[in-house]
Parts: sequence; C-alpha cells; structure tokens
Amino acid sequence: MVNLNYLEMSTMISNKKYFLFYWLVGLLSLGSCKDDHFNGIVEGNTVPPGPVTNIQVTNDHGKAILRYTLPGDDDLLYVKAEYPLPNGQMRVIKSSQYSNELTVDGFANTDPYQIKLYAVNKSEVSSVATDVTVQPKEPIFNLVFDQIQVTSSFGGVRIRSLNTLKGSVVVVPMVDSLGTGEYVQLDSYYTEDSLINYNVRGLKSEEMKFAFYVRDRWLNTSDTLFASVTPLEENLLDRNLFQAIRLPNDADFRFDTNLPMLWDGNLSIGKWPSLYTQDIASSPTSLTFSIGKEAKISRVVVFPRRENGFYDKGNLREFEIWASNEYTQDGSWDSWTKLASCLVVKPSGTPVGTSTAADEAAGTIGWSFDMPEDALKYKYLRIRNLRNWQGSYFMQIRQIQIWGVY
Repeated sequence: MVNLNYLEMSTMISNKKYFLFYWLVGLLSLGSCKDDHFNGIVEGNTVPPGPVTNIQVTNDHGKAILRYTLPGDDDLLYVKAEYPLPNGQMRVIKSSQYSNELTVDGFANTDPYQIKLYAVNKSEVSSVATDVTVQPKEPIFNLVFDQIQVTSSFGGVRIRSLNTLKGSVVVVPMVDSLGTGEYVQLDSYYTEDSLINYNVRGLKSEEMKFAFYVRDRWLNTSDTLFASVTPLEENLLDRNLFQAIRLPNDADFRFDTNLPMLWDGNLSIGKWPSLYTQDIASSPTSLTFSIGKEAKISRVVVFPRRENGFYDKGNLREFEIWASNEYTQDGSWDSWTKLASCLVVKPSGTPVGTSTAADEAAGTIGWSFDMPEDALKYKYLRIRNLRNWQGSYFMQIRQIQIWGVY
C-alpha cells in the first residue's frame, strides 16, 4: 500500500490543475487561429472568380435551360443570370455551386433574348459577365389561347381549351355589359390542368359581348378573343316543391336528422341539426327526393357542414347523381339514369387535416357540379355516396341547391 502525506497529495493535485489549464489554453488558441486560406476560402476575397464557360442552350416554351462549366474557384458560391423581362423588370435567377444548370423563364414571345451569366464567390464578388442568347419557343399562355373555344352555357359561358404542357396560366373573361365598349373583368381562372373546362355563371339570358385572354404569372398576356354569346336560362329551382322519398336501400339517419333538412334554406356553415346518416354503413349509401316537377337540371351545388373543416368526416368526397321520372319501389337502380360522377377536389391540394383560405372559401360557397347540357328533364333525384372524407360511406350535408329550368 502506498501512503501519501498531505504535502505530496497537494503537489499532485496542483500539477494536474496546471496541466488542465495549459491544455485548455492550447485548445482555445487552436480554435482562435485564423487561416485565411483554410479550405481554399479567402475571407473578404475581392478577386473575382473565373467566368462561366462552355454554355449550352436548350430552348423551351417561354423559357430556356442553360448548362455550363463552373469555374474552378474554391470559394464559388453560386451562378446568377440577369436579363430584362418584356415588362421592363430585371429578372435575376440563381443556381448554387452544386449545380451546372439553371432555367431562365418569363419570356412573352419567341424573340431572341440576351442573358448575362455571372459566377459569384462567397464574398459576393461577381465574375465578368458571359453573354448568351436564348430564343424561347412559343410561351404556354399563347398555346392555350390558340385552343380557346367559347360557347353558351346555363347562366353564363363555357370556356374550353387545352393545356397539354400543364403550364401555370390564368384565363381572364371580361364582359361589355353596358354595350359601351368598356370591358369589365368577370373572373380569373388559375389552372395547371391539361384540360380547361370552365364556366362563368350568374349572367342573364341575353346576348352580351365578351372578351377573353390568357396570361402567365409574369403578367405576359395573349391576344384577346372577342365573342357575342347568349347565356342559357338558369334558375335556382324552388326548394319549396322538394319532397323526401324513402326507398328500401336508402340510408338511415342519426341524431333525429332528416332528409328535408337538405333544402331548408339554412346555409350556416356550422348548421346543426344537419342531415347526418348512420355512420355504420359498410357500403355506398343513397338518398332520394323529388324536385316537385320535371326540370332540365344545369347543376347541383352541395354545401358541406363545417366541423373541424369542410374536408372532413362525412362530407361528400366522391359521389354520383342519378335521375328518373318513374322509379320502382324496390329501390333498384334499373329505372335511374346517372347524370354525373362527382369528385370533390381541395383547391389547395393539401393533405386531409389541413386547410387553406382557398379551401375555406370553396367549402363556404358550396361545391358546384355541372350536369350534361343534353340531358332530359327529370323530376326525381338520387345521390349515391361512394366515399366521404373519412374514407367511409355515411353522409353529412348542410344544404343542397338544384339549378336549371322547368
């Protein structure tokens, strides 16, 4: 056994303290040392990097893709392109040092455009400019405009076109309602869909002068299409004529709710009580009612009830609308004609459980579904729910509106 007296122990502890002190000092000194050339990065480097070279251009619709060779500077941060847009604004696009390509866009026509490319280091010092000329193909908004067809529809006009490249475009309808030659914008229809089939509603059944153009997000605009169109007559059908019908295979109700609640005129978004069918249904469910007398139905508007959101619980998501003038009491579908297959799509496209202002607005004003314009007049309607937002079959609906003409 080793015995240490008090003095020897104190000396050892003191030595250890000094060793730890000097070790920490040395470590901090290493951390504070500044090597201006660490990893080749020069802090406050005012020397411009080398230019971008070997540029290759791929022209596309309203845009162009530039591929290039990066300079060999160790402190390169990004490459930027600068060029003026047709509206006079200077557009700047950046691409990191980890990529050898960038896309320039926002072009309004097929004219040649000069692009200046710069390499920029971490001190935000730019290289000399490398000039490159691009000549984009026809922009997508012009391609969409070239395909526009305008026809009369119930309560307004129908706009059809093709957007095969799925570009982000805005279709803008205008009307000269006073016949003075001054056109007022009716709406702005934003879309990236390949097929455009859009209705402007709420207009009188009289000949009016319309104008239509297409634009992109940089406010580049197409030519303008002028057309005189007479909207077809459309009215909100009289809900006081509606009557509930009960067929053997129709849904049962919960919470003392009933079918006439569907057309009682209460559009409050949180309306309660509100139509609510049994949530234990294990297969598609249906509701049947009469609209009082035969009518040519133009559209059906479904108003969802809002609890946690409009895209939630038993609110309709995928359903069918069937019609008949004579039906059998056994509930079979043989005497019914399917007018429409309907799918509710969230404007935002966000997952279930989330909601945006656009989603809220769409749920508040109701989900509108057009019926075939060549359909016959019908007196009886049937809603068949294939799937709700919970993924099951029960239904909750605060209100329904039927539009058309008797």
